[in-house]
Amino acid sequence: MAEQYPDISPYGDCAYLIRFETDGFSRQICEYLQSLRREFVPQAGWIESVAAYDSLLVSFDPMTFDPLQAERQIHKIIEKFKPGKSDPGRVIEIPVQYGGEFGPDMENIQKSSGLSQDEIIERHSRIEYLVCMMGFIPGFTFLSETDPELHHDRHITPREHVPAGSVGIAGWQTGIYGLDSPGGWQIIGQTHLQLFDKTRPDPFMVKAGDHIRFVPFEAGS
Repeated sequence: MAEQYPDISPYGDCAYLIRFETDGFSRQICEYLQSLRREFVPQAGWIESVAAYDSLLVSFDPMTFDPLQAERQIHKIIEKFKPGKSDPGRVIEIPVQYGGEFGPDMENIQKSSGLSQDEIIERHSRIEYLVCMMGFIPGFTFLSETDPELHHDRHITPREHVPAGSVGIAGWQTGIYGLDSPGGWQIIGQTHLQLFDKTRPDPFMVKAGDHIRFVPFEAGS
C-alpha cells in the first residue's frame, strides 16, 4: 500500500496490531492484509497472524524477539512486501434458501431497498464475496461488502436465537452464523451446510481468505 502506511501498535506483551485508517470497507486493504499475513511464518519467530477488515494482529515468540526487535521486523516486512496478483484462494459455493421461514427479515430489506424478494436474492447472490475475517462465534464468516441497495442496520434488540447457517446483513456487511447464537443481523436466508463442526478433523469449513458464492435454491429443487 504505497499510498498509505499502517499504524503499528503493541497489543499485549507479545503481539502487535497493524491497522489502516479506512472510511468504510476497502476491499483493496482487506486483500492486502490477507496477503501480508502469509509473510509472518512460524519458522521465523511468529506465532500467529489474524487478519480482519482493516487490521492484522501478529503475535511473536518472546524467545525469538523482544518487543522492539519484533516491531523492527514488522516494519522491515511491510517495507519489503510487494503483493503480487491477489491469491484467488478457495471458492466455496454455499446453497441458501432465501426468504420465508429461513429469511424472517427479508421483508425489512424489501421495504428499505424498494426491491422485490427475487431482486434481493439476485443482487445478494451475484457477488463473489471475500471472507475477510472469522468470529465472533466459531464459524461465523464476516464477508466483504454486499450490494449497496441491500445495506440495512442491525436490529435494535438482538434476537435471543439465530439458527446456525443463517445468512444475514448488518450495515454494509453480510455474513453467515456458524452456530446457533443470539444475534442482531437482518436474516434473509439459511444454508444447511455446517460451517463449524467440532467433530470434523478440521472443524472450520470456511477460512479467512476464501471466497464464497451464494447459490439460491428451494426445498425439493
